[in-house]
Amino acid sequence: METFSPVVKPTTIRLVLTIVVSYGWNIHQLDVHNAFLNGILQEEVCMAQPPGFVDSAMSSHVCRLHKSLYGLKQAPRAWYNRLSEFLLSIGFQASKVDTSLFILSLNGAMIYLLVYADNILLTRSNSALLHRLITLLQT
Repeated sequence: METFSPVVKPTTIRLVLTIVVSYGWNIHQLDVHNAFLNGILQEEVCMAQPPGFVDSAMSSHVCRLHKSLYGLKQAPRAWYNRLSEFLLSIGFQASKVDTSLFILSLNGAMIYLLVYADNILLTRSNSALLHRLITLLQT
C-alpha cells in the first residue's frame, strides 16, 4: 500500500562529493536500462490481459506477475531489493543512515555507491576494483 523510490539524501551527496574532491577521485554514473523490469515481486500481483494478447478462450482471466513492470507501485522497491541483495552478497555494507548508500572496503580500497531510482553513482580509491565491480553489475 506504500510507494518507494531509492533517493539519495542531499547530505549524503554532499558528503560523498567532499570525499571525491578531497582525494581527487572520479565519479562514474551508470544508468541501469530496464531496471524496474529486473525486480522480483514478493507479493501476489495480478493484471488484466494486455490488449493484443488476450486469450479469447479465457478472456476473463488475469495474468499473475512474477517480475515487476514499469508503472507498478512495487517496481522501484523490487528493483532496489534485488540490487541491495546483490551488493551485500559481494561485500558491500549498507549505510545505516541512508538506504541509498553502499560502501565497499577491501584491502584498504574504498568504493562508494549511491542509488537514485535506476541510476548508480560510483566513486573509488582503486580504479581496477571499480572496473571489476562495473563488470559484475553488467552481468
